[in-house]
Amino acid sequence: FKLCVGRPDELLALTHAMVETGITPDFITVDGAEGGTGAAPLEFSNSIGMPLVEGLRLVHNALVGTGVRKRVKVIATGRVLT
Repeated sequence: FKLCVGRPDELLALTHAMVETGITPDFITVDGAEGGTGAAPLEFSNSIGMPLVEGLRLVHNALVGTGVRKRVKVIATGRVLT
């Protein structure tokens, strides 16, 4: 599934549900709030989600912490700014 991480507690609830049910997705695509194409409305870019690097780190750590990281591939989309 595709995911734009906005609230860490929602992500953690999702990973705990994966453990409880034994059901995991094949992959999770993490979109950064910055957007990649610029197609999203400006208000979405400014107020929904978190930057790609932070979201990716959070998803990875949540999956590792609940022991399901080896079963789920993580894909990152968006842009990384230096």
